[in-house]
Amino acid sequence: MGRRILVVTGGHRVAIDEFLTAIAEICTERGWVWAHSTQPTAQRWLTGELSGAWDAILLHDIPGLELKRGAEPQVVGPDTECAQDVVDLLNAGQGLVILHHAIAAWPGWEGWAEVTGARFLYRPGQLRGENLPSSGYRMAPFTVRVTDPNHPIAQGISNFEVADELYFAPFLTDRITPFLDNDADMDGALFQDAFDVVSNGGSTGVTCQGRGQDGGLHGGSDLMGWTTTAGSSPIATLLMGDGPSTFANPMFRKLLGNALDWVSSEEAANYAKAHPFAIPLP
Repeated sequence: MGRRILVVTGGHRVAIDEFLTAIAEICTERGWVWAHSTQPTAQRWLTGELSGAWDAILLHDIPGLELKRGAEPQVVGPDTECAQDVVDLLNAGQGLVILHHAIAAWPGWEGWAEVTGARFLYRPGQLRGENLPSSGYRMAPFTVRVTDPNHPIAQGISNFEVADELYFAPFLTDRITPFLDNDADMDGALFQDAFDVVSNGGSTGVTCQGRGQDGGLHGGSDLMGWTTTAGSSPIATLLMGDGPSTFANPMFRKLLGNALDWVSSEEAANYAKAHPFAIPLP
């Protein structure tokens, strides 16, 4: 079935030519049409009034955050109207795919973490009543592993190797249905602290060591892909997707295509409507 896909970027660097080439080839292979919009203007598409204009929206962006090397990351918004527009969109059943650094979006809105199932913190923040440190990252080769071969997005997917960015960050494990993990060492001592790197223009040696990692709110999870519902919408989150080598990986492309197809499907829509989740506003 033909799909209409909106791809949203902005707020963080991305190898845009390689990324959009992957999107174009995924959509051509599947007989879909697509368009690309960048933040902040892309936010105009994310309203309840435009629900249904796209079968799926792919978010590979970080709205709500100002990042500049050598300066502390700054939280910006969302204002009440913007957040309500997004909630209206998801209450109307709009399928979303959250890709890689998009779990860092809207750090000033705790409810957005409930939508994505995780939150990468570029600066210390609060989530579910806890004050949490900034998150960490590292580049590494690892294997993405299928943990639930029966999940619709996992159909036709086998374990595959990537060299990509890993996150040490809060995961909301009670909100998600995982189907992928990784075989990397998730010890916090291996992860550079994002606030330290951005604020100082480079690492001064601060890591995520000794932060009580638990695979949940306190980091250390090896999960790489999951689904959830937000409002009445199906949501899929994929954590790999940092650069050209991943974008060119045939198994990654199949996985991303499957995710876009699933959030567009009647099956996913019916499940989300039967399992709604009220998204807290800021």
